[in-house]
Amino acid sequence: MSTPNFQGDPTQRFKTPQRITITIAYTVYEQLIERSSTQGRSISNLAAYLLEQALSSSD
Repeated sequence: MSTPNFQGDPTQRFKTPQRITITIAYTVYEQLIERSSTQGRSISNLAAYLLEQALSSSD
C-alpha cells in the first residue's frame, strides 16, 4: 500500500479534512440517501460521520 503524496507542511496534513473516493453497493447508497434526507445532512457529511463513529467504536 503506497503512502499518499501530501503537499505542503507535513504537520498540517492530518489537521485538515481529506477527500477520498469509495465504491459502495447500491443498497448502501439508497440507505445513505434515505438517512441523510431524514437527518437533513448531505450524503458526504453522513458518510464521514458514520465512518468516524465506526472507527471510534472499534477502539
